[in-house]
Amino acid sequence: MRGQALSAWNERVHAACGRFDTRYDHCQSLFIGDMRQTLVGTTAVAHIRSNASVIAKAAGSSGRDSSARCFLVLQQQGSMSIELGDKVLDLRAGDLALLDFCGAVKMTPMGLFAHVSIPLPSELLKGLDRNRFGKLSTTGVCGQLLGTLVRQLAAGELAQWSCAQDGEGVPRALVALLASVLEYRASDHSPGWQLHEVQSLIQQRLESPRLSPALLAEELGISSRQLYRLFEASGDSVCRYILRERLSKAAQDLRDPVCAHRSITDIGSYWGFADSAHFSKAFKRQTGLTPSSYRHRGY
Repeated sequence: MRGQALSAWNERVHAACGRFDTRYDHCQSLFIGDMRQTLVGTTAVAHIRSNASVIAKAAGSSGRDSSARCFLVLQQQGSMSIELGDKVLDLRAGDLALLDFCGAVKMTPMGLFAHVSIPLPSELLKGLDRNRFGKLSTTGVCGQLLGTLVRQLAAGELAQWSCAQDGEGVPRALVALLASVLEYRASDHSPGWQLHEVQSLIQQRLESPRLSPALLAEELGISSRQLYRLFEASGDSVCRYILRERLSKAAQDLRDPVCAHRSITDIGSYWGFADSAHFSKAFKRQTGLTPSSYRHRGY
């Protein structure tokens, strides 16, 4: 039965992303492979969740849609290593990446992962430097807009507004932003980080309950003390910044009509608050109102 599930999973992946084949090295009954697609204009956004051991495609293999061999990927959960020819990328939760799947590809997840994959037709990417493809920085304004738009697509927040007239508007908007984002300085993960670059990385990680100064410093390649000093120089602290931004995002969701069906506990949990009581207390300390009162007042 689970062997049939793996076969069915491979067929869905072939249809959505091309000729990728999945290998699972453990008991077949433990395999997880979920995929669903949402249509935004003419763009089919793939939501993928699996604990596969390896997902790979050989060079020269073709999929059903040979015009879309590049994908904009948001890693939502877990981490994975991606080999693209002689280039190796490590994606963690919150990372954005523009990936060219024309050649051989090998993805090695580190356990259960979830990501969203948005196909971008090759003709829209003409003129962009493919040598800059890979993990994307969201340091600048265009980076922030790109990250926000992709996260909205991933969360289904724009589905209710989708109409036939959108056509290729979504991929064209994404590519327009990518034209600037690909020009950003490639981060070297050295101690020369600027505050706004670290803040941008935190924005990408806000949804992860594992986000902490220690893990952030490890990813940046600096000591925790260096990270604290970076914020202290501006009169802030990294912990206060993370908390403030999480509360700000939660407040946006509480007043957003699109999120009216979501419970307060769900919103708090989504933005990294494992304890609903802690979320309510922190929110009231920040705004002067409980989350429930804030939502009812319609701020």
